Amino acid sequence: MSEYDEVVASFNLEKMDDNRFRSRSPRFGWRRIYGGLLLSHALRAAQLTVNTDHREPHSLHGYFLRPGEVAEPLELQVERLLDGRTISNRRVTITQGTRPVFCLQASFRKSAAGLVYQQPMPDVVPPEDLPDEKHLAGLYASVLSHGAQTYLKRGKVFELRPVDHRLFIHPDPQRRESGLIWARLRAKRQPAAELSWALLAYLSDMTALNGSLHPHGRNFFDADIQMASLDHALWIHNRPDWSDWLLMSHEAMGNEAGMGVGRVNLFNRTGTLVASVVQQGFIKSISD
Repeated sequence: MSEYDEVVASFNLEKMDDNRFRSRSPRFGWRRIYGGLLLSHALRAAQLTVNTDHREPHSLHGYFLRPGEVAEPLELQVERLLDGRTISNRRVTITQGTRPVFCLQASFRKSAAGLVYQQPMPDVVPPEDLPDEKHLAGLYASVLSHGAQTYLKRGKVFELRPVDHRLFIHPDPQRRESGLIWARLRAKRQPAAELSWALLAYLSDMTALNGSLHPHGRNFFDADIQMASLDHALWIHNRPDWSDWLLMSHEAMGNEAGMGVGRVNLFNRTGTLVASVVQQGFIKSISD
């Protein structure tokens, strides 16, 4: 079974009652549960309690409280905060044993017409003209750690192709290209419509905090850098097109007191803004 199939299978939460669910994390050699998986499972739990009258998530805010243990099941408790005429709001707490590891507040709404504006998508080289991750692992084998090479070679849920691979490995604070990455779902078939949002949540945590390192000429492949997500915000503007590549445009918002804030805009290949992400996390250099 591919990593994609295992992750999608984990979205099939076990229903305990109307507001309680149980799930498990796939095992891919992770030391702790990937934050995007916690985010996507919490969103799925909330989604399963919302009326199916075309209400879709538009805003998610989550806090990573403790590292999730891969071997232990996840218990998801949903609180139904609001079911209005156009908005539904849910709070989800994920626990392992008696300890909360993640909490999420999510808002769903009916689609409606209104004013439309978005930032334009950057003009970049198409993904077909860029090397894949396995090629990058070989190309930069002399400077990448074994763990970084293993990560690049692994058949992850999403394939990533940085717009400028030299700047991806060696970021230049003066160059924006180091923060531009194409992403594509590794799937032989399109996901079910109701799983589209969980996959978007999963992707949104993948590289978000890395943007906060760009002004320092660093990235998450640097062996002396330790990072941990603390809080995560995702605003959904349009449905992602999983049949094609999405562009992730990263930028730093600030660093202080051992913490960093990164922002990501995600675009369909057509230029439609799909989502905006802001994440804050701990960043530490063990050489300091």
